[in-house]
Amino acid sequence: MSTFDDLTDAIAQLVKQDLAFTSETQRDGKTIYIVDSIGLTEDELILLKHKRALTREGIRHYLVGRAA
Repeated sequence: MSTFDDLTDAIAQLVKQDLAFTSETQRDGKTIYIVDSIGLTEDELILLKHKRALTREGIRHYLVGRAA
């Protein structure tokens, strides 16, 4: 599966989970997705999708590990 397909599936999963999100393009051209006020990169969204963690609880759990 391509990165584009993975990202599209991750965004669809956010919609299914009723998670509010927006996106913004940084100066370097990379897109950051703001999910319930949390900034996630495309790679992080795809990672969470593969871990089946695109839920509020899954994102919170991921943030704890990211901060460590």
